[in-house]
Amino acid sequence: MKKFNNLAKFMFITLFITACSTHHELDLRVDEDNYKSAQVAPITNKADEPYRFWGDEQPAFLFDAATNTTPLVSAGERLNILVLSGGGANGAYGTGVINALYDTNQLPEYSIVTGISAGSMIAPFAFVGGEHIPRLKEAMLGINDKAILGSKNFLNTLIKDAFTNGNNLFELVEQLYNAEMIEQIGQQHNNGRRLFIGTTQFDSGELVVWNVGAIAASDLPNKNHLIHQILAASSSIPGVFPPQFIQVEVNGEVKEELHVDGGMNTQMFVDPGNFNYSLVNKALGKQQKPNIHVIRNGVLKIPYAPLKDKGTELLGRSLKTMLVQQTRGDLYRMLYFSELNQYDLSFTYIDHEFDAQKATKQMFDQQYMQALYQNGYDKVLSKTLWQKTMP
Repeated sequence: MKKFNNLAKFMFITLFITACSTHHELDLRVDEDNYKSAQVAPITNKADEPYRFWGDEQPAFLFDAATNTTPLVSAGERLNILVLSGGGANGAYGTGVINALYDTNQLPEYSIVTGISAGSMIAPFAFVGGEHIPRLKEAMLGINDKAILGSKNFLNTLIKDAFTNGNNLFELVEQLYNAEMIEQIGQQHNNGRRLFIGTTQFDSGELVVWNVGAIAASDLPNKNHLIHQILAASSSIPGVFPPQFIQVEVNGEVKEELHVDGGMNTQMFVDPGNFNYSLVNKALGKQQKPNIHVIRNGVLKIPYAPLKDKGTELLGRSLKTMLVQQTRGDLYRMLYFSELNQYDLSFTYIDHEFDAQKATKQMFDQQYMQALYQNGYDKVLSKTLWQKTMP
């Protein structure tokens, strides 16, 4: 009888796990031998830009050395680039910065906007600009745990791909970046501006940079859904949100790729493959250095905090420390190549003295996000926004 009960328990657990497991089998996935050749769609015209490229590849399509030309356009006195980092709920800080720059007529028309994770949610608004900037505040400050996380089941983290099913996040992305906005992103691309969003191809651990404007301006029948997948993937923290399974073609065969939070690879990026934007600047006939604004939605120094010797607290602190050090490494690299390639780079971040407290234990605490938004907004008004040296 005891053996029968044990067998029954085993069968129940097996059936339960099987019922809850993913339907995305490994044999449908790209593999180590072919993942570099996978395409979201074949490029039929050699003059067309790629829909994506790897983070260690240069976006060579931005400059033609033979003709000294670029598809980019810059209406100002120099090439302007905006870099938006990850940060989760801290994206409220960058939202405050963007809105304040817009309200005070100081927001440049950025020829290139890049985004990772929370920055990928902000980037399309900053890219399209105009009436969408006030919408950015409404969108980002309107996010709460219930709206983005939905129902949670921590057991699913062990037997499935995350403790949320990701439906709420994806529905939010669909709502914020509707067909009309995607059409406007395509128009801005055709006007000579570029929107680059980063995700992590999970199996390889490598950064993929998506040329979202090119996708929006394309005739791809699934372009809206693909853009929604890209934005959801870039914001999908592994274990919290499920990965996005993006369909690709490999030698005429349909395969799948696993894409998650771009922050798994880097917190922010500006020059994939060490691309030199000074070449673009000269092709545009600009006399001033390229101008790069980096908005770090987070701190650059982790505050001192005595910890209880409990696993969850130690793990949480470890992850925060690693994240801050990763961010500092990203920024140091940007500063180095800015000096090397003659860029004028300025950055802003959340001061570690910022001491607003959360009113709840929620990830997207409304009181805390409002305070962050105001902090970013006030820095613009007080002219203390941009920094040039690391703290």
